[in-house]
Amino acid sequence: MLVITSATREVFPPRVASVPHVDEEQTDERPDAGPVGLASPVVCVVVTGLAVEVLLLLATAALYLLETGLGAATSAGLAVGTAVLALALAALLGGSALGMARGRRRGRVPTLVWQVLQVLVALQVVLVEQVGTLTWWVAAALAGLGALLAVALLAGATTKALPYVAGEDVRLL
Repeated sequence: MLVITSATREVFPPRVASVPHVDEEQTDERPDAGPVGLASPVVCVVVTGLAVEVLLLLATAALYLLETGLGAATSAGLAVGTAVLALALAALLGGSALGMARGRRRGRVPTLVWQVLQVLVALQVVLVEQVGTLTWWVAAALAGLGALLAVALLAGATTKALPYVAGEDVRLL
C-alpha cells in the first residue's frame, strides 16, 4: 500500500513502526555464562533476604489489622493505611524476588531503592532509641539486612547471574 500526499503528490510507503519482534526468552550471549537465577549463591542470598522481608511486612500488616480489629489502635485509618502500605511493599518485594529467582534483572532497582530507604529509616530509629531495647535491636537487624542485600544487589556476581533478557523492559504489542 502506498500513500500519496495531496500537497506534493509524492508517493511514500506507509509508516510502520520498525520495531523488530523480540522473543522474551532470548538472552544475551555471554562468553562467561555462569549460573543464572537461584543457581547463583549471591542471587540465592538476595532472594532469601527478600523472602524474610516479605514475611516481616506481612506480619506487620497482620499486627496493624489485628490491633485495629481489637480497638486498640489510636487511629484506625492510619493503622489500616499502614497495613495496606505494608501489603503493597510485600507484593513488590515478592514479585521482585520471584523475578530474580527466575533470572530476570527487572526487580533489582525497586529492591535496591527499598533497601536504601529501609537502612536510612532503621538507622534513624537506632540513633533515637535507647541502646538495648527491643526496638533498637529490631532496627539494627533491619539496617544490617538492608545493607547486606544492597551490597549483594550491587555486586558484579549478581549482574552476571541476572542476564539481560531482550524485550524484558519494554513489552511490544
